[in-house]
Amino acid sequence: MSGIPVVVDTNIFVSARNRPEAGWAACRALLERVDEGELRAIVSALTLAELRAGFREREVPTVWRPLLSHLLTSPNYRVEPVTPSIAERAGVLRARSRLGLADAIIVATGLEAGAAELVTQDLGIGQKENELPTRPP
Repeated sequence: MSGIPVVVDTNIFVSARNRPEAGWAACRALLERVDEGELRAIVSALTLAELRAGFREREVPTVWRPLLSHLLTSPNYRVEPVTPSIAERAGVLRARSRLGLADAIIVATGLEAGAAELVTQDLGIGQKENELPTRPP
């Protein structure tokens, strides 16, 4: 894998597939940079669960399954499980900041996996936690 390693927040994927969402174009452009190898996306397994929850059953075979396959097989994406060390680090982050547990798990995943930064549309995360630099797409 080449490219700058970044942990990608769930909201990037959500906005990239919903044209009316704020930041749609920027999120799509970011994911294109991943697909082109300019960036290397670290994705928490928690993000997979959050994404899957947003699909209607009729979308599963035609939209969700191809997306999941792409995330799991592309050399520019690395899906990281929530390991005990990530869970513990997330607990520490949650305890010392106002991060929600899902955000803490995603930040901890990035820290444990060596991400240079967190890419998110929720810039409040950076105000609550500064161990991992945060930037918009």
